[in-house]
Amino acid sequence: MSGPCCVDPGAKQSHEARGCVEEVAGLKTYKTGQGKSAIVVFTDVFGSSYVNVQKVADNLAQGVQVTVLIPDLFNGDPMDPNAENLWDKLPSWLKKHPPSDTCALGEKFISTIKGHYDSIQVIGFCYGAKAVVHLITHAELSSTVKAAVVAHPSFLVKEEAEQIKRPILFLCAENDALFVPDLRQEFEKVLKGNGLGQFNEYPGTTHGFVVRPDGSEQATQQRDKAVEDAIAFFKKNV
Repeated sequence: MSGPCCVDPGAKQSHEARGCVEEVAGLKTYKTGQGKSAIVVFTDVFGSSYVNVQKVADNLAQGVQVTVLIPDLFNGDPMDPNAENLWDKLPSWLKKHPPSDTCALGEKFISTIKGHYDSIQVIGFCYGAKAVVHLITHAELSSTVKAAVVAHPSFLVKEEAEQIKRPILFLCAENDALFVPDLRQEFEKVLKGNGLGQFNEYPGTTHGFVVRPDGSEQATQQRDKAVEDAIAFFKKNV
């Protein structure tokens, strides 16, 4: 359910953050943009302070003209993209921060903010995609979330495909060791069949490329295209 690609930080990026950190639903939250509608970002293992994900959030806020929120799902304890031997450290980190805990935090976060925005959409990267799918399969909260985007998801299981209740866009790497063909095919069969799913594949990319491209021209171009596709999808469903 996880692999070395989950902890590959990709090429180093620079970005001057446009947002600020506030406390929302008891969680430190990166907040960027303005608008009566919101997009909530569920991060990969590198967390809400990671410059790469803040860059994506700032671009979403500008492109969709909404408020974008990135809650700290890890209580100030994300994996450090600059550390060595991250793959060796991942199992113990996941014991402290299992996806089930993130799903519960997502429930609390959405429940707390739902009265403050006209509409709420969600996006999840890698590890964070599990919480996004959890929310749009939830018996009650799925009615609060208008639409969802997941990029190179981790920890999904086939049974979740039938339970999804809201429109969802999958930003798929061409080669993904985690969202493997057999799993992806099940989601595509169900969600294309019921009209809820859209699947975009980006040539020459691997798991993590939307937040952590490898620095090649191809990966960077496809990252930019994926963000543009997410913006268009969110605009359609806002």
